[in-house]
Amino acid sequence: MLETSEIAARLSSYLCAPVARLSVLASGWETTVFEFTLEARSNSLANIPVGEPVVLRFYQGSAADAKGAREHTTIECLAQAGYAVPTPYAFEPDRRILGAPFMIMQRLAGGPLFAIKSFPQAFKTFSLGFFSFVRAQARLHKLDPSGVGLRDIPHAFAANGMEAPSPVQEVPLIDRVLAIITERVEHGPLPGLRDALQTVSERASVFRASKPTLVHMDYHPQNVMVKNTRVTGVIDWVNTDVGDRHLDAATTAVILLTSAMEHPRWMRDNIVGNSLRANFAAMYLPLYHAMAPLEFKRFRYCQQVAALLRLSMLGMMATRGPESVGFRPEAIREVTPGVVRLLSRYASRKSGVEVRLELTNPQVTRS
Repeated sequence: MLETSEIAARLSSYLCAPVARLSVLASGWETTVFEFTLEARSNSLANIPVGEPVVLRFYQGSAADAKGAREHTTIECLAQAGYAVPTPYAFEPDRRILGAPFMIMQRLAGGPLFAIKSFPQAFKTFSLGFFSFVRAQARLHKLDPSGVGLRDIPHAFAANGMEAPSPVQEVPLIDRVLAIITERVEHGPLPGLRDALQTVSERASVFRASKPTLVHMDYHPQNVMVKNTRVTGVIDWVNTDVGDRHLDAATTAVILLTSAMEHPRWMRDNIVGNSLRANFAAMYLPLYHAMAPLEFKRFRYCQQVAALLRLSMLGMMATRGPESVGFRPEAIREVTPGVVRLLSRYASRKSGVEVRLELTNPQVTRS
């Protein structure tokens, strides 16, 4: 990536307006996010506000081009539908301008529902905003994906050689996700996931038919911005698709219960961290069910699928590198033994079959 000063200079040239300030806001598995402010109106993009913080989101990793274009289309559609997303100002796929595809969008008020600067602040923010967090997801699932303005949202999930479906000729999301897991298990290879995969694949026909809904597929507290008790917007829409909402809710439940972090210490795979995760997950399910009643047999099945999808992703990162699943190399730091342990236990418990993921990458095993 270019130096910050070079990015600011090139961005000023691209926008035909002086950039007053540019700094790193956040860095994730596949993107780097900057915040900047314009000193004067842009001659090329007059819709960008002057004197207010604006977000510059870079797309990195092996699938950057597709993910950037997909996210831009998605949030444009959702913004038109009145859903809480940042206003998109521009998407630029040309890597020659800033070194990577990028999107310029609104800087949402507040911060992530789960901020890790300090335990008291994290617990306070999470507790105040959790109801709104769940309600925003339930509202997403109530939007009609075939409605005006939403039918053009692209689908993210397709195994290699499988075309992402169009709204006209739909392939159930469950089948597409199982195809991705199967591909990863075979090409990883990830032999410790085969028995559990066979178990869930054999039951897929029972749960294939479902009402199609918009699904985020990475809906968790760090992708939801809040201010006090109000959700100001949902971010990171690169995995958006259309399918069974139970799989989206199950994915959230899996993330809440198994996402251990090395830093801070109180979010590791230890007594404090595991108690917090268990409490978060216990709060989530009854709240979501009250707002959007679940079929619990279907939800339990989707928990198995969601756990295997996430575990197969970590397995590919550990065996084939983060680029194999579309992430940038630095994302390997997130594949920690603690996360793998928690996910493996979870998948084993939900499927009734032993699940093992061997970590052979030195960057993972020494974490």
